Amino acid sequence: MSHRLSTLTLNGSWPDVNYATGCDAQQASWPAQSHWSRINTLAAAWHGGLKNANQYVGDTQLRAAISSAINFWFSQDFTVSACLDLGGTTACPCSTPGFWNENWFSNVGQSRSFQFKSSLARTFQVILIPTWVGQVCLLLGDSLTASEQSSCMLMTGRAYNTFQTGISGVSAITGANTLDIASIGIDLGLSTSNATLVSDAYTRAHVELTIKDGIKADGIRADGSFGQHAGIIYNGNYGKDYANDVLALEIAADVTQFKAGEASQETFTTLLDASQWMIFRNVVTGGLHWDFVILGRIISLPVSLNQASANLKINSTQIQVLAQLWNSSTISRVYNNLSQNTTDANAGALQGNQSHDNINTECTNSQNPFGFHLADGALYTYVQGNEYEDIFAAWDWNLIPGITVDYDATPLTCSTTRKTGTQPLVGGASDGSIGVAAMRYETPTTKTLNWRKTWFFLEDDVQFVMVAKITSSTSAPVFSVLDQRRRSGDVFVNGVTVGSGNFTSALSLWHGGVGYTFNTSNPSTSLSLQLGNRTGSWESIGTATDPPTTVDLFAAWLNHTDITSSASYVIYPGTTFASFQKKSQASQLQSIRNDGSISALLDVAHNTAMLVFWVNTGGSVTIPSIAGNAPVTVKSTGNSAVIVRTDTWVVTISDPTQLLTNITLNFTLGAGSIPSWGTDSFKVLEINLPTGGIAGSSVTQSLV
Repeated sequence: MSHRLSTLTLNGSWPDVNYATGCDAQQASWPAQSHWSRINTLAAAWHGGLKNANQYVGDTQLRAAISSAINFWFSQDFTVSACLDLGGTTACPCSTPGFWNENWFSNVGQSRSFQFKSSLARTFQVILIPTWVGQVCLLLGDSLTASEQSSCMLMTGRAYNTFQTGISGVSAITGANTLDIASIGIDLGLSTSNATLVSDAYTRAHVELTIKDGIKADGIRADGSFGQHAGIIYNGNYGKDYANDVLALEIAADVTQFKAGEASQETFTTLLDASQWMIFRNVVTGGLHWDFVILGRIISLPVSLNQASANLKINSTQIQVLAQLWNSSTISRVYNNLSQNTTDANAGALQGNQSHDNINTECTNSQNPFGFHLADGALYTYVQGNEYEDIFAAWDWNLIPGITVDYDATPLTCSTTRKTGTQPLVGGASDGSIGVAAMRYETPTTKTLNWRKTWFFLEDDVQFVMVAKITSSTSAPVFSVLDQRRRSGDVFVNGVTVGSGNFTSALSLWHGGVGYTFNTSNPSTSLSLQLGNRTGSWESIGTATDPPTTVDLFAAWLNHTDITSSASYVIYPGTTFASFQKKSQASQLQSIRNDGSISALLDVAHNTAMLVFWVNTGGSVTIPSIAGNAPVTVKSTGNSAVIVRTDTWVVTISDPTQLLTNITLNFTLGAGSIPSWGTDSFKVLEINLPTGGIAGSSVTQSLV
């Protein structure tokens, strides 16, 4: 506090703030916003409630300093209305005076990350600065002069008015932007005692706070994923902003007529319940982080910028408070889960997949220009939770963990980053304990690479991966990337410490708490390792001005030397070198089929079979005999992912294409002992599949 006051200049500015404006201003994370974030802290201290600042409550010198700072900005507010959302065009040319940004988000309002630009051009004015202004003016209350009050109303009012006028280049105000702008209206309504405005803003917020079932819809989906920018899964950025808005609005409104109704409460609960599975812990720092799969372009920002790549950016105490106010056991469980002090990353692995219903990622405001492959089956493995922290400026963007890629065949540029997947079969099935995910891929730009890939997530933290039906029309080598992360200690191939190199007969690989085993009976792949320092520039991938970083990286991939042959490998995360050797040697995993028509795996030790039927007409596959029981042939009438528990004959199924309304599974016994399902040698399951917003989710039935 004392430093902020002592460094404030006579004209109300701070000498260390970058006040570049208009076309000269940085379009993402506008540095000038720190002027208002500082004022917000000063206003909170003056108002009361700021920790360790009681001596500043009502202080006249502090209040005078605040007036100086806010009037510095108010006196230079833009007066050309087009600068709200048309900055840098003929309607608001670069020479136009005043504080404005080409990114409309800055002008309309919030200290969030920054909305999708028309033609990748602008997003600041509507949310960023007006949010700070609304908060500051509400804190200052009756102490505002008439001139200050007028400026407060002007800046927040024109932001809220975009609900009526729209925003140039934005088809509709949706998702997190709706709640951001509604919050500005609520602050304006409270500061002017306008109950009608407060009611209107809360109504808009609650209309938004419903499940969105449309393809590429912005907002909360039925499964708890959060979409923004027409198809990008963004729980860790815009979903976080959305959650912060709801927490603030609903805690304040709890005992009023503005409190969310039951449907809106259930919708927000769905978001929180799902989002907790997208979070991992860095056990080195104790901090919680969003999985990189659902950070979108924010992956390009270093931890030093304190954005969503640095931590959750959500006050978990507010989650606890809302759980109590809403009497929600689910939200309370989310809070308790996030508050546990674990000794491992404790979130498992998430995949980043693209389908014809989703966008892969985006490059906006020059952030994430090389992220084209981020949704090509990315799979991050967290053991300590620090494996990928701050490596993205230095890593190889063609070697994203988990993907299968025609290396360097696709130019990585900002203008070609954002694409919609072309293939409909992307999804999976889960019975709540184990699961299977499947992805059919085609390069969305050139259609030069195709493959079908299956991930089986098994008991005892084991993953089995199958890759099949690879086709490529370029000369680029095709790699399946095992991992690319910070190097942590020695690397072992076939039990021997190794360095960088190529290995044509690798049985196993272990490094940094993760082990892999390979199918040596299939010579179609070889193992490659790249170990050592890589240097990269944060400025080359985004808006950060941090100095270049050098990272000691571990990169491992399988080279598909014969793409006509299928391949598979097994992952053992969370293991020591010794436990990996023991665990892998005791494995009883049996690959049944992996040919691009059907992917099938048998986990003998756990009496489980997992099947993926890739073709529209389904197909049939035989589950081998276990312990003398008869083999079972499973026939599906369509695309499906199936889990069969062969000890209880509980069957879980989904349609990864999300196109079917029903499906039939036939089970036929071969020779051998009759299983526990009864005396019949033939069983049929007629299954009605979920539709609408929950299409593609799993259904469980029993054969017994």
